[in-house]
Amino acid sequence: MSVFKRFATAISIGTGLFFLVRFLETSIGTNRLINVLLEEAAKLFLFLLLELAYRYRVSPLSDPSTFTPFPRPRLLALPILCITAFAVTENITYFLRFPESSIYQRLLYSYPIHLNTALLYAMAFVSAKKLFYLLTLVVSWSYHIGLNALSLVLPPAGIYTVGAGNLLLFFVLYWNIHDRSNKRSIEECWNPR
Repeated sequence: MSVFKRFATAISIGTGLFFLVRFLETSIGTNRLINVLLEEAAKLFLFLLLELAYRYRVSPLSDPSTFTPFPRPRLLALPILCITAFAVTENITYFLRFPESSIYQRLLYSYPIHLNTALLYAMAFVSAKKLFYLLTLVVSWSYHIGLNALSLVLPPAGIYTVGAGNLLLFFVLYWNIHDRSNKRSIEECWNPR
């Protein structure tokens, strides 16, 4: 799959997933706790689908010239890009509904929440431990709902401070994934499945 096709696929899936979640939230008439759970479950679902495709060697996950599966860490780009598209769509729809300068606070505060939870799910995928998926869902939901609640009581300076902390957490998670992915790639190189 070319880079352009992968990028277009990720945007389509992420945007579609956002509108599906919004449709479910409005149809069911849920509260904030359930809304965040739906969002996080939808994002985790992308990684669970990837896990199934990897396990059953679905064709896009293998090199067509050799019919060997790609190393697990190499597959992370698509679901992470989907979640990035999900977050971009959420922020665009928020801005269209509330076109004011508070979007800058929202971008710094909420956008990294989605990226950080994506990286937590990526860590679960790289680890290949089933129980880790459930743990990351609980941690991601708690982190997301906690920061949503905190955003309602923080002054603007507090929102920017927490937003900067979210960005710092993003870089810590990214480097953790990078290290785990390298170790996992080396293991899979020497011990192909």
